[in-house]
Amino acid sequence: MSRLGRQLRIIGICWRAAIATDLEYRLNFAANMAVSAFWMLWAVAGASVYFRFTGSVAGWSHAEVLVVIGLFFALNGLRQALLAPNLERMNEYVRRGTLDFLLTKPFDAQLLVSLRQLNVGNLLDPVLGLILVGVGVGLAGHGLPIGALAAFLLLFAVALLLLYALTVLLMAFGVVFMAAEELGILSFGLVELSRFPVQLYRNPLRAVLTVVPVAFLTTFPAEALLGRLDPGLLLIGPAVAVGAVLLATLAWRRALCSYSGASA
Repeated sequence: MSRLGRQLRIIGICWRAAIATDLEYRLNFAANMAVSAFWMLWAVAGASVYFRFTGSVAGWSHAEVLVVIGLFFALNGLRQALLAPNLERMNEYVRRGTLDFLLTKPFDAQLLVSLRQLNVGNLLDPVLGLILVGVGVGLAGHGLPIGALAAFLLLFAVALLLLYALTVLLMAFGVVFMAAEELGILSFGLVELSRFPVQLYRNPLRAVLTVVPVAFLTTFPAEALLGRLDPGLLLIGPAVAVGAVLLATLAWRRALCSYSGASA
């Protein structure tokens, strides 16, 4: 087995332990699922207000906006389940010296720190979000050609890589400034901006969200599903995602170089 394969296997063991622990409290798990369903239905009801007196807003119909909202819930659910629990612990890792211990492990520190924890209570969000995506696509009546599905899967992977890169970058700042709690709020705020298509925002905010690139989280994957995507983004998206991951990894390594340990 390759080194990366062994590391992913260990991450899988950590996740299985987290799942087993959370399932001991089944009532709490069921409550989290009910809350997830409530917030998605609330978001759907809120979006319908925009279309009470019009058929489209900024070129998006109600059904098409539901696709974007569904993608937002899917991605934010994955962020809350896989990434947020690890980001929230960075302050504790640095303050208590746990990071010193993790760095001595024969394991890639970036993977161990960024993916070790798992919040099982949010794993229903991606499922509900993707169901809403399917409902939106069906109501929009565009059909789902193989090419559109392939483009969506590519850009959805781009969105996941961008979320991971954002988390690693914020972790690097957490090592330097010991402000992981505030950085977690920043992570949520950036993802929250992708709840609606970027076209619904006015310039210059729309341009900023395209460059940052928040638009790659939900707007562009939704456009791929709906058959309205600029084909050039299929080349730009992977390049942006790889560049973001490389930049975040560089920032993480630089942060570790400046880290002198909890006892310093």
